[in-house]
Amino acid sequence: MTCTVVILVKVPGHLPVKTRLAATMGEDAARAVFAEMLEHSVQLARQFDSRPTLAFSPPEADGARLLGPFAEARYLPVPGADGAACLEAALQLAYVGRPLIALGGDAPDLPGEHLLAALEALDHADAAFVPSGDGGFSAMVLAKPLPGLAAGFRFGAGDALGSLLAYFQSLGLRTHCTEPWPDVDTPADLAAWRARAVARLG
Repeated sequence: MTCTVVILVKVPGHLPVKTRLAATMGEDAARAVFAEMLEHSVQLARQFDSRPTLAFSPPEADGARLLGPFAEARYLPVPGADGAACLEAALQLAYVGRPLIALGGDAPDLPGEHLLAALEALDHADAAFVPSGDGGFSAMVLAKPLPGLAAGFRFGAGDALGSLLAYFQSLGLRTHCTEPWPDVDTPADLAAWRARAVARLG
């Protein structure tokens, strides 16, 4: 299925990235992990979209220079007072009549099978999610942009996915959740990601 994949990212140097990692390993090391994770996320996105969109904030930043030379990506500056508002704007700006996959760049080894399952769920749902297991989500899949998305949740609130599911259901929208997949926010998450990579190799 042909989709539009949007990866929502903060531009290092303009906004803090991977703050919980930076608190223990330092900002430079955290930025290196951020860049590594983004590269993996772009590779995943290309399984569904030959030219995924890097929706970056703040919009005045030089996204193409500071995020990396991803020749296959489209760079889209997005406005918004917070992450949820940026996500809503990015989905509306990137929509070209195809299903939308929204990633955050925080689940670098998310299996493509999870996204396929979410896409297939659109046959009977308006929105599908890959839960991250910590109250958030590793991916969101929509048939089309949903106005008012930002009113339903706040990133980092502890139960962002639960809030968003309740909001959608209050509007009469159907939702679906796949099996969860962890994102990488903390040092323990980073160690688990490295361990999964070693296990796959060996």
